Amino acid sequence: MAIDNPTPVVHAVVRERRPVLLDEVGSDDEMERELFSAGELFEHVRDIMDPEHPYTLEQLKVITEEHITVDDLKGKLRVEFTPTVMHCSMATLIGLCLRVK
Repeated sequence: MAIDNPTPVVHAVVRERRPVLLDEVGSDDEMERELFSAGELFEHVRDIMDPEHPYTLEQLKVITEEHITVDDLKGKLRVEFTPTVMHCSMATLIGLCLRVK
């Protein structure tokens, strides 16, 4: 099988894990949960490996925190990703990996 992008651009990433700051719900009730943030979701998916290359999706800029939208109150989130080439045959697999993770 031929590789769609034999020489991808690899970007430097900050390997330091930053603490995820979650908003308070505003209740002392322990049954209430904290709001989910885009930063927290990014921490979960940043290390997914590209199916064709030995790099993470973050290193290839396939996924960035800026392209994650969370509406926790409605229970919705949106993760947009950009494959390294327009005709990437692995885009469906990358999307499935993001969804599963």
